[in-house]
Order: sequence, then C-alpha cells, then structure tokens
Amino acid sequence: MKSVQSNVMLLLVFALFTMACEKEDESPRVIQKAYTLNSVSDPSIQGTVTFTKESETSTLIRIELEGTTAGDAHPAHVHRNSASDGGGIAIGLNDVAGATGVSETVVTQMGDGTPIDYEGLLNFDGHVNVHLSATSMSTLIARGDIGSNSQANNDSNPNDTTNDDY
Repeated sequence: MKSVQSNVMLLLVFALFTMACEKEDESPRVIQKAYTLNSVSDPSIQGTVTFTKESETSTLIRIELEGTTAGDAHPAHVHRNSASDGGGIAIGLNDVAGATGVSETVVTQMGDGTPIDYEGLLNFDGHVNVHLSATSMSTLIARGDIGSNSQANNDSNPNDTTNDDY
C-alpha cells in the first residue's frame, strides 16, 4: 500500500511541476506610447495617436478620433517641428476613416526613405496633423505634439504608456 501511495504522490508532484512549467507566459510584451490629439476646427473631434513597437524596425501608428462622421476621410501626417511652429510633412499616414475614427499605418521609414524605428519616433521633433479632407487640407480637425516635443511641452504626460503591458 505504501508503494502505491508513494507512486501516486510522485505522480502528483510530477504533474504539478509540469503544469507550473507550462503556465509560463510567452506572449510578447507590448511597448507603446500615446499622445493627445486636440481639436482644432471642430471642438467635438479629439483623440489620440499611439505608437506601438512591432519589431526592431517597424512601428504601428494608430490614430483614434472621437466625433468623426461616416463617409468622411481625413488625411493625416507626421510633420516636422512642434505644432505651434509648424513644419513640412515627414511621414504620410493612412487616412482616418470617418465611420470608425481610426487610421493605422505601419512605419519603417520617413517620407524621404530615411529609416526610423520606434525609439526614433519617440525622440522625433514633430507633431501629427489630421485634416478635414483631401480637398480641404488647410483645415485641421486635430493635432498634437509627438516625440521630443511632447516631452518638452508636457513632462507629466498622462498618456505615456511606454513599456506598459496591454
């Protein structure tokens, strides 16, 4: 009887050890940073732009706006310099769909072909502009500083989620 009990106990210990080893979380860590996009011409439109590190060379830039209208398409870009200074387009982004308020673009390089990674974007001297439409590019609906400008203008950015798991 003791032999049977010993074998059962040994089997239970082995099973527990095996289950503990299998529970290790192998899901990748999500590294991202979010910035606020403030309303410009329409006070009902505002949101965020989030940079998510996808690999050592690629970053997903996701814009999420509230207050957009179905059927509209809003061009979006990463521009050089701060929003208050203005600057040329550095990176073209996919349009924000009015129905969802979302745009997603995977970025590996600037518009001129210069490679840029996640860390490069976090240090970039820039801002994001979202325009009313392709025919009304001079009308901005949302904008916000990113990268080094966001840190310089708001050291306590509540949207900073760098190195947080999601």
